[in-house]
Amino acid sequence: MGFHYRWFDRDQEKIDEMGIPLSRAEIDAREHAKQPERLFSRGEQTGIVLSSVIFAYGWIEGDLSLSFFCLSFLIFELRKIVQQFSHTYGKSIANGMQGFSIALILGALAMVLTT
Repeated sequence: MGFHYRWFDRDQEKIDEMGIPLSRAEIDAREHAKQPERLFSRGEQTGIVLSSVIFAYGWIEGDLSLSFFCLSFLIFELRKIVQQFSHTYGKSIANGMQGFSIALILGALAMVLTT
């Protein structure tokens, strides 16, 4: 239980679905009733699985540009895990992973276009 100051009130919903104003107790109850956010959406989970399978296929067949493309997507998605579970340097590491994945995808596209 915490205290709410009035100048932070703008960030909260003040009316319900029917347009009736909410009391502070109802606002607090809604905050506690919210489901925790999922780390990956279902589409992202499907993309990770599909990208892993395609990465394995590219690795077996020796297609480096396909492997780099899939690895770029996997690194880009893994940055969310690093950002959430590494508290001290998580944001910096996640930004580095995002930059590396962008560079990797540009390299994969350059490999496809030059061969």
